[in-house]
Amino acid sequence: MNPHFRLSSRGLFLGLVVLAMQAELAVAQGSMDPSVAPRAVNLERQGDRVIATEMLGRYLATAPDDGVAWFHLGRFYLADERDWHLRGHTGEPSGPLYLDFAATALDQAIRLVVDSAVVYRLMVEMDRARLYVETFGWDAARERRPRETAPQLPDYILELGANLLASCPDQGVLLTGDNLETVAVWYASLETGRRNDVLPLEPRLYTTDSLYRAQIASALGVDPNLPVRQAIAAVAARRPICLTPMADTAAVPFTQFTPVRLVRVNLSSAGPTDDVLTVTELVQVEHMGGTVWTTDIRRIYAIAAGHNSLLCSGLLQSLGDRPLGACGH
Repeated sequence: MNPHFRLSSRGLFLGLVVLAMQAELAVAQGSMDPSVAPRAVNLERQGDRVIATEMLGRYLATAPDDGVAWFHLGRFYLADERDWHLRGHTGEPSGPLYLDFAATALDQAIRLVVDSAVVYRLMVEMDRARLYVETFGWDAARERRPRETAPQLPDYILELGANLLASCPDQGVLLTGDNLETVAVWYASLETGRRNDVLPLEPRLYTTDSLYRAQIASALGVDPNLPVRQAIAAVAARRPICLTPMADTAAVPFTQFTPVRLVRVNLSSAGPTDDVLTVTELVQVEHMGGTVWTTDIRRIYAIAAGHNSLLCSGLLQSLGDRPLGACGH
């Protein structure tokens, strides 16, 4: 038997749930219990993700209309896939299978209109793209990576990714920080073809994942055996190194940066591109009441404004009746 299909108990639980739904066995489903998902989240926070996942699997087999439970089940499987990378790509189920489980669960959460489900579903596709990068390299992922059926990233998050890419000077290496920044940049780069000259880099993955490091080091033209700081130092003399607002400065070997739009750059001579930055989509979604992600996006822009006050009289003026605290209001 293919080892990818020798499922753990967690995989079997999700498989049973899916089969139950396909066979329309929910006729005898139990009532939803809104306490189950919070209990599972608490278990996961305490380090008991296995137990939390099994709890949600058993529960969803009888209450398949609990979108929040589906969301957290998908989130747990995504975390399992990332742990699989940390284990050196070993263990069962495999990383790709964990992503299939996560996608199935998050698709149900999307069907049931759960906040954040779409963004996490796109994080699954980002991780699929990483797997392709680890096998074939960044250029191949950009040019011929298979596309899965998935929802579109919300426009206001795509706008953030486009703005970050547009802020990085020509031929730059763009170091990203948290998950929101990273998925925004990956989607804007891989799915829309923006800024093919810019190479996104995740310092944490470069440090912890040997396959990712090997492929990104090849794209950068550096020795893959170098730690991330030394690798960036080797590149910095010939390419701009751009830090997004949430990027960790511990990954870079220098402390002097020049603000360029939303990013900080190591080369003071590196000027911005002609690409236009906008916050139009963010303003529109906030006028409609905002989402769970708009506060996080505002925080990213606020941190950028803390480094570059010119943003306050330029791009971020468009935020109108809700200006950023970093801009002195």
